[in-house]
Amino acid sequence: MVAKAIRTITQQAARLIAAAMLLAVASPALAETSLPILPGEDDRVVATISGQPAPATASGLANLVQMVAAAPAAADADLDCLATAVWFESRGEALEGQLAVAQAVVNRAQSGRWGKGVCGVIKAPRQFNFVAARVQRGTATFTIAMAVARIAMQGLWHDIAEGAHSFHAARLNPRWRLTRVARVGNHVFYR
Repeated sequence: MVAKAIRTITQQAARLIAAAMLLAVASPALAETSLPILPGEDDRVVATISGQPAPATASGLANLVQMVAAAPAAADADLDCLATAVWFESRGEALEGQLAVAQAVVNRAQSGRWGKGVCGVIKAPRQFNFVAARVQRGTATFTIAMAVARIAMQGLWHDIAEGAHSFHAARLNPRWRLTRVARVGNHVFYR
């Protein structure tokens, strides 16, 4: 029990440090950002930018998504492919569900069994069923999908679905012979 608590605290600290480093590198205006942790059960984080407090968010993940979305990103084909997949597969879900989808795609890419790189995984035959040209890039939902994709690719948050590489909509029952690891939002995840 104590080891689990220590591991959780260590993971939270690592995520906060990574987020702060991302902000410091991303923009000189954000380089003065500090991330003091406020005590509380909901793991809230308050950022102060140039000495002015930013409003607290209800969850650490929501705050991280907000910070990553605000930081500029270099053009990256794999990041764009992942954000597109997140947008099509899970844009109506809570952030945890969107991140679980993104992490499953990243896990597939890292395994090399489904294609080379994230774009290779997403464009592999009979894997994903969407038309990338139909993505609505100027929307708030795509901005969130892009931030979630960056978080997944950079490993800034714990693996929500514990190493999952496959998922399907919860309303379906494909009878896969895989180990079910989680149901997050409207998806069931397997490895």
